[in-house]
Formats: sequence, structure tokens, C-alpha cells
Amino acid sequence: MVVSLDKKWKEIFYGSCFFGPNLLFVLLGAYFTDALNPAGLTANIESWSLTGYALIVPGIFGIVWMIAKVFDGLVDIPMAALTDNIRTRWGRRRPVLLIALIPIAISYFLVWTPLEFRENSILNTIWVGFMLLIFFTAYTLSVITFNGSLSSVCKDDEQRMRVGSYKSFWETIGYCITYALIPVFISKGVNIRTLALCASPILLTMLIPIFLIKEGEKYGEGKDYLPEAKVSLKTSLSLTLKNRHFLRWLIPNSCAFFGLQMFLSAQNTLISGVMNIDAGMGAVLNTCAFAPVPLMLALYYRLIKKKGIRFSYQVCLLCFAVAILNFCVGSEYLFPHSVTARIIIGCTGSFIGSFSIGAFFCTPYIIPSQIAAMEFKLTGKDHSGMYYAIQSLCASAVSAVSTGLVYEYVKNLQSPKIIDSVEVVGETWKVGVSLVPVIVALMCLLGFFACFKMPKRYTEEIVRDSLPEELLEKKDNK
Repeated sequence: MVVSLDKKWKEIFYGSCFFGPNLLFVLLGAYFTDALNPAGLTANIESWSLTGYALIVPGIFGIVWMIAKVFDGLVDIPMAALTDNIRTRWGRRRPVLLIALIPIAISYFLVWTPLEFRENSILNTIWVGFMLLIFFTAYTLSVITFNGSLSSVCKDDEQRMRVGSYKSFWETIGYCITYALIPVFISKGVNIRTLALCASPILLTMLIPIFLIKEGEKYGEGKDYLPEAKVSLKTSLSLTLKNRHFLRWLIPNSCAFFGLQMFLSAQNTLISGVMNIDAGMGAVLNTCAFAPVPLMLALYYRLIKKKGIRFSYQVCLLCFAVAILNFCVGSEYLFPHSVTARIIIGCTGSFIGSFSIGAFFCTPYIIPSQIAAMEFKLTGKDHSGMYYAIQSLCASAVSAVSTGLVYEYVKNLQSPKIIDSVEVVGETWKVGVSLVPVIVALMCLLGFFACFKMPKRYTEEIVRDSLPEELLEKKDNK
């Protein structure tokens, strides 16, 4: 097997290749539902939303969003089988990434383009749902293909951790743009749709692996490359779902993803609706959350080397629980006359949460790629994409529930806004959005306790312990 990333600069560039598609994906998750249905917004509502009123049917859209997310997870499995077993003269991963680029670009543009500007439009609801299905399917194919490549383009677990770190670094930049820079433009009156479409050309970073991955006939990895490494869909699913160490990782990861996705979807309404802070100050809060992430990632990796990945991930879950609760503590309800107090509390929570954000980015790459790489070494079977597919399926399911069902319906719960015994005309307390931090914190605590079932480190001995004996014996006999 040819090691593609044979120089340090290639690691950095390879880690950056999903900067573009990830940025667009994050933009959708952070601002899209509120742009179509601004029920939870207060400050800068004319810029955060497309029209200031619901362009979709709120009661139906929550279900549509959930269906799109669930479909995103279900399609991962056949996509993983495709990218794991495909063999072409140009290689395995590069053609798939190139094919996925086109539908991602087209569907992203169309999903931000409603068919009619009418309140509670069923036509817009159906249209948006269809475009989301296309976008999530193509995005999923590209993500699984990229993640599946990590076990082969890297020579060892240390390099995989470095590439994961670089990928997390670039993702952090994307989050800084999404949550810190975009609110600055919003505060200047630029509409969110304009910003979302202007960001679309960055999708071309997805072409970087085409030039870095060494595969295809030139490197002896063409149509006839390692036929014995192919794994049928049934066998791949069986091996993945019977790997107890992988299954034990899925529980805390799903808890973290439930909370993280709900927070990322709600952060705009938490800042605008619950804290009632304008977009400019919201950018300050988000800068405190994302700017320290590169430093926090370095601390996280040092902690992993010293204490192991289980303990390190537990620390991240607790930090995130504390950080998210600060949005409740710094609410306008508790500090109606002091914007300064709200900003200080929010910045403090954001800084604490920055330690968790980097870990949530990189750990889902590290653990499956390490398990897949050790399994290939021990058995000769290469189906790394399926680990990411099952992980993504679980993440999509919990995301569908957290952002599609829970958040979309909770955010509509409101009550009259009363300050100093006087009702504020035209404004309401965002009661439902205020519940989000509590829900997220509880999920983080659940994930914390689930981590005790994880191993301290994913070594070759640990992975061997979770593999079928007959598969190991076949490899040993060869």
C-alpha cells in the first residue's frame, strides 16, 4: 500500500480539503431553519431570516428536516459499501469525491432558493425537503469517502492523529467564519442568504485529495487492487456491528453529537432570543468559543497521551455541559438591565466550551480510523468506510431528533415578556429555547457515564480482542 501523505505539508493540505463542504454544511445547520422560520429570533431578525416570516409550514418542516437527517444516516451504509469496494483505473477514493462534488454544489444553491415568497408555503416545504435529501446524500458520500481514506493514506496512528488535528483546525476556521464573522455582516444589514451563497465557491477545496491521494494504475492500485481486501455489505455490517469497542464508543459520541447539533442549531436563537444580544456582540461570544480551539486541541492531544482518550473525552463532555448552561445564566430574564453582565457570562462559557469543541471535531475521526487500520493489519479486510457510516447513521438519527423534532418544536414555546411588572409589547420570552442548554447538559452527563465502557486506548491488542477468531486465524494461516 502506497502512503500518500509522505510529507508534513501534505498532511496540512489533506486536513484542509473538507474545509469548503464542511463550511456549507455548518452554515445549513446553524442558520437555515431559523432563516426559513424565524420564530425564535429577536435581534437582527430582518437579516437573520429570508423574509421575517415563515416561508415553510412550521408544523410540517420539523418532520421534513428529521426525515432528511434520518435519510442522511440510512444512505451512509450503501455509500460506505460503494466507497470501500469500488476499484477503478483512477483508484478508489478520488473518482467518488469528484462525482459527489456536482450534486453538493447544485442542491446547496437551490435549497437557499425558495420557489415562492409566501407565508406557510407547503410548496416551499416540499421543495426544501427534496433539496436537503440531495445535499445530505452527496455530502455523506464525500465525507465517508474522505474519512475512509484516513486508514490508508496515513502510515500510523500518530499521523492519523496529526491529520485529524489539522482537519479540526480547518473546521475551526470554518466555525469562526460561521459563528463569528457572519454575525458581523449580519449586524451591518447583509442578509444570511447572500452570505450563504457567497461562501459556496469554497466548496472547491474538495478537489485537494484528487491531487494528493496516490492511487490508481500508476501506483499499482487500479481495478485489480487487493481483491482479497474487499468485504461484502453483509460481512462489513456484521464485522462493524459486532465490534464491541466500536459500539461502546457510539454511545458517548451520540450523546455528544445530540447536544452539539442542538446547540449549533440553537446558538443563534440563544444569543438573539434568550440573551437578546445583537449580532456584533454575538460575534464576540463566538470568537471566544472558536478562536482558542487550536490551542485547546494541543492540550487535548497532550491529555490523550498522558491519560488516554477515554478520560480526555470525559473532561470534554463535562466542560461542554458547564459552557452551555452559561447561556441560561446569562439570559435577559436574569439580567434584564445589564447587557454587560450577559456578555461577560456568555464569553466565559464560550471559552470553557472551546476545549470541548476541538475534541468533538477530531475524536470521531481518530477512533474509527484507528480501529479500521488495526483491523486491516490483523485481518487483511479493508472496510473503514463502514465504521464511519454506522457512526454517521447514529449521529444522523440523534441529530434528526435533537434538531428536527426537539429544537424545531421547543423553540416555538413562548410567553409574554414582562420586565419590572410591565409587559413589553411585540416581544416574548423564548421559553422553549431556554430549555436547550438544560437538555444539552443532561445529554453530556449521560455521555460522561457511558465513557466508562470505553478502553483507555485503542491499541492493536484492544482491537484484536474485539475481532472474530476465525477471521484472525485465516490471516495467520496466510
